[in-house]
Amino acid sequence: MDALEFDKKISEISADEAGTNSELIEKVKCTMARVIKNELTPRQREIIVLYYYKGLGVSEIADKLDLAPSTVSRTIKRAREKIYKFLKYYYL
Repeated sequence: MDALEFDKKISEISADEAGTNSELIEKVKCTMARVIKNELTPRQREIIVLYYYKGLGVSEIADKLDLAPSTVSRTIKRAREKIYKFLKYYYL
């Protein structure tokens, strides 16, 4: 399972499953926050926050940070891979 498949799997958790697995979900969220804070580079962290938490698109982030869109996409991909690696270590 690669990082994209893992993202899809997490996003497919239904409301019923979330209720029965709320403790695990909270642990995963805490681990993700820890990884984002401690393991990502400052650029990766900034782009991940803008993309996932602020809801900005790749081109909006590129304009805001004066970067090429391909750089933003590549940074998101590498950050997701790093987050996945840590989550896989702890939970899979």
